[in-house]
Amino acid sequence: MSTAPPAQTEAFRCFERDLVEVFAELADLFGNPRSHGQIYGLLFTEPDAMSMEDISKRVGISLGATSQGLRALEDLGVVEREVRGRFGYYSAKLELKTLISGFVRQRLVPRLEKSNAALKDMQALIGEMSPDEAREAEWRLQRVSQWHRRASTFLPLAEKLLQSASLFSPNGEK
Repeated sequence: MSTAPPAQTEAFRCFERDLVEVFAELADLFGNPRSHGQIYGLLFTEPDAMSMEDISKRVGISLGATSQGLRALEDLGVVEREVRGRFGYYSAKLELKTLISGFVRQRLVPRLEKSNAALKDMQALIGEMSPDEAREAEWRLQRVSQWHRRASTFLPLAEKLLQSASLFSPNGEK
């Protein structure tokens, strides 16, 4: 079920276009498809929930890509779906905490866990190297392992900080 968007000024259409592009660039920067950022950016600008068909048309991507993007954004916890009859309507969650914690949970934590296993595998390889190679590799591995430990320590602290962000925000943003 498609509904026509309300009449918008040229200034608002430019604002929407530019904000959609900002979110597309951010999605790309963090290794996500640009279309996911475009979808989120559009929903972020819209005060009312939108149907998948309307999102697809406004962003200019296929229904399949829109569906996939909406599922990914729902999994991150940054988009909500409301069912009205047979159709779903989507809206963006506007809290920074939700965006960051979803990204940390879905993207950073699994990558840190995977890289931890890789670091352990690299440690085993050092025993097979010449003494000069082993010395150099050990030093570099220690550096990377230190960075990894710091990141692993920082992420839970960052999530706790985000959970309490509304306590420090003058307007109650979470």
